[in-house]
Amino acid sequence: MEIKDIYNIILTKDNITYSIDMIRLKTYISFEIFNKIEFFIQMYFKDKVKKFWLSDRPMCFHYNYDIEIEEGKSFYFGFHHNSEKLKNSEHKGINYDDLYNFTIEFNPNKLRDNKLLMYLLNTSGNWFIKSYDMSFDLHISILDLLWDISGRSSEKIFNNGYDNKTVYIGSGNGRVKIYNKKKESNLNICGDLTRIEISKELEDYDISKLSILHYDGDFPVVYTNNYIYSLSDYQEKNSTLLAILFAVQNGYPIRNLSRRYRENIHNLLEGGYKIIFDKNTATQVLRKTILYYFLNNDKVHFI
Repeated sequence: MEIKDIYNIILTKDNITYSIDMIRLKTYISFEIFNKIEFFIQMYFKDKVKKFWLSDRPMCFHYNYDIEIEEGKSFYFGFHHNSEKLKNSEHKGINYDDLYNFTIEFNPNKLRDNKLLMYLLNTSGNWFIKSYDMSFDLHISILDLLWDISGRSSEKIFNNGYDNKTVYIGSGNGRVKIYNKKKESNLNICGDLTRIEISKELEDYDISKLSILHYDGDFPVVYTNNYIYSLSDYQEKNSTLLAILFAVQNGYPIRNLSRRYRENIHNLLEGGYKIIFDKNTATQVLRKTILYYFLNNDKVHFI
């Protein structure tokens, strides 16, 4: 696979490539519409159903589909969340005019013009954003990055040797994932490619208000690990601070430093070593990605 094959909508600023890596959309449809969806799938996409299952677990959907378009390209959708009671079910059974939660989760970089996905998105004109993953690709080895997780609840590192590792920082809304994208996607490229992802959760953001949607999350504190010591460093700076910087450059976590030394390390690295992410670029790639899937959907009206 080549690098051009891993993107759909992208924007680039200061050598950072911005894209949306995963998005979860929600709407409400009737059982009548859902029955038509199932009939459509059975008629034209039966061989693409990787898994279908029913669930009665309170936090799950009752009807669940895992669709695999081709190897490595799949998406999920679920209908009728088990937290929703069937209206009028005690007396009349299912009322086919009632609406229930219908949610789709997919990777825009892997599913671009898929007919089934587009068909599903065209079943309603009232979609809401539940969550998405904002991704930033850097042509830097993961071994040449430093990050500060101070204030975060946790850090998990899965290391398969040398630069083949994945880091999870925090959990839930705002969780950060850092990993070797070149190895993960088996990319045929020269040099390195590290991906940083931020998982964002929204409270059912109405996509008809896309024009006023902004990326409002924080960015992780990430530095390049290439601080060059100069003669003035040894003459002017605290020798203990330089020793601590050396330790940090070799894997000692910044969060474990005292507040004073943590601030001093940040001051050393802020100048030319901090990776600067741009909220405006993140906002634009988010809007463009969503618009891509709904631009030709005449049921959706944007403000």
